Amino acid sequence: MKRLLIATAGLMAIGVSGLPPIGLVSSPALVSTAQAAEAEQTATFDVPGMTCALCPVTVRKAMEGVEGVRQVEVDFNARTATVVFDPAKTTIEAIATASANAGYPAVVRG
Repeated sequence: MKRLLIATAGLMAIGVSGLPPIGLVSSPALVSTAQAAEAEQTATFDVPGMTCALCPVTVRKAMEGVEGVRQVEVDFNARTATVVFDPAKTTIEAIATASANAGYPAVVRG
């Protein structure tokens, strides 16, 4: 019983000491992650020229090579590529050009 009383008194002393509660402190890492997520956009491209198993790898690498592209998922069966990117660093046109330069013209779905 004395240990519980001592522990409770200790926790109350910490709470009264002027330190902000842990749940109210915002982490810079959490804030910057949230801001980055808000800045991201997603675009889906039709890439009809993909005809073999190696084509999606080439398209993915070409699109990932564009600065500002965060993620590329290629669906060979649907002949599409879905790209998550930072519009402050790149454009849809730049991503499509990178794919076309690799031999696979891409058109963004409207």
